[in-house]
Amino acid sequence: MIETEVEQSTSFVRRVVYGACIGCGCFLAALFIGILEGKLLSTISLIGTSIVFEAQPAALASIPLRFHPLSGALISILANLISIPLMVLTFNEIMERWKWVKRKLQKAEKWSRKYGKYGVWILTLLSPLLGAYVSIAVGFAMRWDVRFVLTSVLIGMIGSSFLIAYGGESVAHLFGVHT
Repeated sequence: MIETEVEQSTSFVRRVVYGACIGCGCFLAALFIGILEGKLLSTISLIGTSIVFEAQPAALASIPLRFHPLSGALISILANLISIPLMVLTFNEIMERWKWVKRKLQKAEKWSRKYGKYGVWILTLLSPLLGAYVSIAVGFAMRWDVRFVLTSVLIGMIGSSFLIAYGGESVAHLFGVHT
């Protein structure tokens, strides 16, 4: 029994380390894109905005910071992905430790079994509105397939971030804000 607890603890620590490594990779990739644009401080600001407020507001914030729309959207997306691997890899552990959450979510499993095939794709539309963090939590809470949850959330997040960055840049040029 003690050996099992030690193995579970080691497994959890390993997942945290993997999530942190993937998050660091996303951070470094976002930072690299910003350095290529020659805007280190603006990039750090944009990364912080994306972590706290999600990718879509950060994509919008990239416009007045004068990032190219492609760079602004990519930095926003990569920065938003910093904490997601840690969330994904540790969600089940959190569920096991918080028994009250587990009890509440067992009620949602009935609905999940009934609509799980199609319900996960609703997250594609919800992720730009609710954000990736909430959408992923909903997907995990409903016990939907992790691959489909991440795919649908990424489609929504990436699509909306590029739309906002390129659309915002077009509106700025239309009104002569950027020259």
